[in-house]
Amino acid sequence: MNKKNLVKNDALIIDDLHHKYDKRECSNWILNEINLKIENGELLGLLGPSGCGKTTLLRLIAGFEYPSKGKISLNDKEISSRNKILSPEKRNIGMVFQDYALFPHLTVLENVIFGLKNKKDRSRVDYLLNVVGLDSFVERYPHELSGGQKQRLAIARALAPGTNFILLDEPFCSLDMHVKLKLRSELPNILKGCNASGLMVTHDPEEAMSICDKVAVMNDGKIHQIDTPINLLNNPKTIFVSSFILGNNIINLKKNGNSYNSCLGEINCSKFLKHTGIKSMSISPKFISIKRSESGDAIVISKEFLGEFLIYKVSINGNILRVRTDINNLLNNGDKCSLSINTNSYYFLYPGAYKEYL
Repeated sequence: MNKKNLVKNDALIIDDLHHKYDKRECSNWILNEINLKIENGELLGLLGPSGCGKTTLLRLIAGFEYPSKGKISLNDKEISSRNKILSPEKRNIGMVFQDYALFPHLTVLENVIFGLKNKKDRSRVDYLLNVVGLDSFVERYPHELSGGQKQRLAIARALAPGTNFILLDEPFCSLDMHVKLKLRSELPNILKGCNASGLMVTHDPEEAMSICDKVAVMNDGKIHQIDTPINLLNNPKTIFVSSFILGNNIINLKKNGNSYNSCLGEINCSKFLKHTGIKSMSISPKFISIKRSESGDAIVISKEFLGEFLIYKVSINGNILRVRTDINNLLNNGDKCSLSINTNSYYFLYPGAYKEYL
């Protein structure tokens, strides 16, 4: 048998990982049943709100914490378990932080060379500086660089020791918008150019969906779904994924014969009636129409300009919904209005994530 066929495709494997800081039996898990794989050459986005456990998971992968249960393997080598942990400096994992963490007294070149065992070997350093576009800035100091240049330098330094796996903790959040958009579009090519895989932590769905090969959506210490961006958009498995990724409205349903009652009126989904556990629906703000109506039962609470659209926050029968409409459809706070679901739209029914087209 050809030994090449035995080589695994996975750079990082996390198997049944649990973690708590308070070791008492009754204390809550910070991380609960985490399972994920990152293939060689893949960039995975770890996406979730603040406090959901993203940073704790990052610390466990980096080797700063012992997991309470489960194990972590990197390139077919176990690096963390409850009884065994490989120290951070022996893991060959690069780290990039939102605040750059550069050495202010070292030049661009000296920052990149710093972690190398053989500091006379310039080939990889020169290659990386060229890849990140800093080859003409080698004699400058960090304070002479822009924010985007500093983050490029941080990425080059993390990859310099021959690292083929990199952790990125909110790497773009402190950058100006135009710099952020440019640098994040460059990141996948930088990693591929160095044959590196990566895990990028972010709380921004747009950021994760725009550049990552796959995205793991996390909340309350659990991963709700790991999938490609297109699959997350087309098939969000849980209400949280639908709300956090798509920004969808979540509406409670009450069964009424062959249909369901909702704050938007009757929802006809007869082909799903056999699934008796359906309790709610998820619908995008762009699929709800709004118009001023003195007899309407909805009231405008607030509005937000978003490019060529307006986003209204509307109260209706005790529910707060978001509605996206044309910028010329101007309403004022306190206006009465009526809402309806557009034709040629769709929504999701939960639990089950059943997709229903109108």
